[in-house]
Amino acid sequence: MSIALQPLVSEFTITGTLENFVVNSKGRVKSLYVSTAQEDYSIEVAKEQKNILGKYLQPGCYLKVTGMRKYKLHQEQACYKAYRIELLAEEFPTQIETTDNKSKAKILVCQGSSCCQKGSQMIYKTLQTELKAKGITGEVAIKITGCMKQCKQAPYIIMPGRNSCTRVQPQQISKLVSRHCSYWQE
Repeated sequence: MSIALQPLVSEFTITGTLENFVVNSKGRVKSLYVSTAQEDYSIEVAKEQKNILGKYLQPGCYLKVTGMRKYKLHQEQACYKAYRIELLAEEFPTQIETTDNKSKAKILVCQGSSCCQKGSQMIYKTLQTELKAKGITGEVAIKITGCMKQCKQAPYIIMPGRNSCTRVQPQQISKLVSRHCSYWQE
């Protein structure tokens, strides 16, 4: 006797900062990368929303995203699909306070199944070591994300300044940190 596992489905509402988005060849938004104080999310956009989004969205804007979350038990992964996206007029409250004009940068490291199979956990550890060696762990944060839908480009990371890096190898980390995090280095 076999039992088919059905994904657990629930509604979600996420309010956060738009880090980046993916546009298809027709100029329609396919997915959003939204960051909150607790977590980063990769959210697929429903068909009805794709046509109008590209005109209004820019990285750094504040969004309220509502949709359906499916948890796939066999992959141990949650998938998000947005059905309503609101551009918020008010700024999203942040908890980060700095003494000078430098803001805390983020490095996003995909931990989806394809990226993990191709070494993203080692990339994460190497990034931690490199930031510590350069003395910038207080200025640059590493955030783990779910699948960012770049599986063919695995391992996939996004460096500060929203610079995508594909097929990253551990030996490239020092050069990537030097290139993309030079603003925070002394």
